[in-house]
Amino acid sequence: MKSSTSSSIARPGEEQRRVNVDFPAWMIAALDREARRLGVARQSVIKVWLAERLEHHTKPDA
Repeated sequence: MKSSTSSSIARPGEEQRRVNVDFPAWMIAALDREARRLGVARQSVIKVWLAERLEHHTKPDA
């Protein structure tokens, strides 16, 4: 994961919306371990990982 702040993840000019997601306890524990390792908030880990996955998933085939 690249070192980013949550503000650099948002795309300029795009509205942000709040969502609630329920995760199993084991997933929260894993996210918290990764967040501690990186020295960032859990939310930052989630945002970056989701953004990376979506960018990879939505790339046109080369």
